[in-house]
Amino acid sequence: MTEPEELHRLARQVEGQGDFRTAIELYEQAYAALRARGETRLPALIAGRWISFLYAAVHGNQAACNGWLERARRLCAQAGDCPELGWVRLAEALTTDDSAVKARHAAEAREIAERFGDTDLGFLAMAYAGTALVMDGRVPDGMRLIDEAATAATNGEVADYVTSGEIYCKVLLCCELALDVRRAGQWMEVAEAFARRTGYLPVSAICRMYYGGILIAAGRWGEAEAQLTRSAALYADGYAAMRSGAVVRLADLRVRQGRLEEAELLLEGLEHDSYAVRPLAALHLARGRPELAATVLRRSPGPLPAPCTALLVEAELAMGAQAVAPTGALSPHLSYAAGLVTGELAHFERALAAAVSAGLPLEEGRIRLAIARTLAVREPKVAAAEACRALETFTTLGAALHRSEAAALLRELGLTPPTGRRGGGRLTEREKEVLALVAEGLSNDEIARRLFISKRTAEHHVGNILAKLGLSTRAEAVAHALREGLGW
Repeated sequence: MTEPEELHRLARQVEGQGDFRTAIELYEQAYAALRARGETRLPALIAGRWISFLYAAVHGNQAACNGWLERARRLCAQAGDCPELGWVRLAEALTTDDSAVKARHAAEAREIAERFGDTDLGFLAMAYAGTALVMDGRVPDGMRLIDEAATAATNGEVADYVTSGEIYCKVLLCCELALDVRRAGQWMEVAEAFARRTGYLPVSAICRMYYGGILIAAGRWGEAEAQLTRSAALYADGYAAMRSGAVVRLADLRVRQGRLEEAELLLEGLEHDSYAVRPLAALHLARGRPELAATVLRRSPGPLPAPCTALLVEAELAMGAQAVAPTGALSPHLSYAAGLVTGELAHFERALAAAVSAGLPLEEGRIRLAIARTLAVREPKVAAAEACRALETFTTLGAALHRSEAAALLRELGLTPPTGRRGGGRLTEREKEVLALVAEGLSNDEIARRLFISKRTAEHHVGNILAKLGLSTRAEAVAHALREGLGW
């Protein structure tokens, strides 16, 4: 008969290999065997840290998740003062989007870790505490804790690789929340070095999802699509109940690209996902439905993040309502919103400096366009220069609707917008991948299945490839691919 400790070890091994349903069965067998021996502490850890999460992430079964968490709490109470309670508290923190509740659980876990000398628990609790601060808008304080926890994960102070991976995921989540593109890139370099050194790759479906959101903000849209598509595929094979997070981020990308029909299809039925608020509101606004955009934003629980606050201001102004200019510590989005309300150039200038510093190209382009509109009457030459810069940014990104807005303003200023091809004729990494599949003779349907994308997206990629390369047919594309060494 297999000992329960061995069952626990096997469960963790199988989970690491991505076979989550088998892992649940093994964890439950280990739990039952340990309870039959009258043990409380290890069963509490298994119930609270592993089984509860897997029921929620794999099956979307919140009732079972709650039930296992409650068993873990009760077993900890029976065991008395024990470090396992700290892990249970972090499991509870994971189930809430309330930053105050998350902070309270993380604080208790940190105190327990310090009392028992549990280093892994302490640094993971630190990462959770930092996340709660970032969610609450206290970004510098939160990032200090996040950076420290990630450093401990990198330098070997955190012994368990799964815990290190969870810390790295918290880093990427906070960078996405704060739109801190540069910090995310720096920590990804560290994580890659960690992976080469240890052989453990801490970039899961969850981390890829957060990193995809960061790449969207950074304007690296081809890479973002690749990360999010891969994340959605990994979720489908594992944490299936969490897949919506990757899909709504893809929808956010589609809205920015101006591919509104695709965004609408992706968002259908996923309004419950907390990240869906922004792309859904932006979609309504782009469709000329500011009332619906404002409703979506106002219904969102908790304080709105800066990008959503700016969207609400835009919606209110589009409705002809009285909008209030944001005040206090201003981000690029809030300074931009303040400029929209007041019409004061100084707000836009502050927003532009912040967007350039943060590496947010779409925001930079939109702010330049706002500056151009503000200066159109009194300084038309400066306005034209700013509109041209915005047009260039939107063209490079592939932000079709914003590009049309910039072109329209240039025409109002008496200028003919340049008609250069998007992206300067250079294929993105995903377009190169699609071109290689075209060269293999795959149809759009087959390409869509191979890359886990929709047929419409495959068609869009093929159209972009033909346009960028100045080709007319798929046969010409195949010939080009063979000349460049793609395909067979």
